[in-house]
Amino acid sequence: MQSPRVWMGYLLGLTLLGLSCNDFLKYAGEIKEPVNLLEPFVVAQCQAFVGRLWPLGYLLLLADAPFIGKGTDLLLYRSGRHAWNLGMICYVLLQSFWYAACLAICSVLASVPFGFPGKIWSGPAYLLVKFPKSAAALKYHLFFEGGTMMSQLTVPQAFLAAFVYLFCYLALMGMLLYVCSLMFGSFWGFLAVAVFHLGRIVLSFWFRIPWSPVHETGSLYRLWKYPCRAGMAFIFMTFISFLAVKKVEFSERRGGNG
Repeated sequence: MQSPRVWMGYLLGLTLLGLSCNDFLKYAGEIKEPVNLLEPFVVAQCQAFVGRLWPLGYLLLLADAPFIGKGTDLLLYRSGRHAWNLGMICYVLLQSFWYAACLAICSVLASVPFGFPGKIWSGPAYLLVKFPKSAAALKYHLFFEGGTMMSQLTVPQAFLAAFVYLFCYLALMGMLLYVCSLMFGSFWGFLAVAVFHLGRIVLSFWFRIPWSPVHETGSLYRLWKYPCRAGMAFIFMTFISFLAVKKVEFSERRGGNG
């Protein structure tokens, strides 16, 4: 956490969150209705600009993966390659969790002056679903296709699902960056993540957004299908990393990692 790059990653994510929360809260203020404290995070995840750029801040946190530096040889000597690899995987998971948690918590804190706690959805959320092309919605460039979600999930349940989806997407992307960087080098790691994320962005214009559960609430199977798939992909890449770490020549990769 001492690296400026890490702070810049969190700052970028919070800035994007602030833009979306500000629009939703201004929308609620214009129609003179309070919002549920947990709603802005769920709504922000569905916004085209914010939702598609949130992971960029996270990538700054892992920009130097797999963190090979001057002290790596000593760590490898004392702990072994498998323990070192396990530590890197835990770091990816922890940064994914803290980044998603930071966004979720800050969205709640920002909503305190304008909202209420509880399980029920607010008037602004219902109006945003029912009248997506109203003057207020168009003014603040908001949309929320959460009609099915609102009929089947309470706000806390939707908030938890949104957090899990974002965490899974970040962890999957972070693990892809780590494994590809470990095997082929940092350039190829970033190229793999760029293709992965940009591909999902392009597909999200026609299909469902992978980091939001808004379209996946038809049943419990649909709701947890993406997290389960992401978990299996993460486990597969973990297995690949344990195979790859045996063959990596760390002396050739040593550089200035923060």
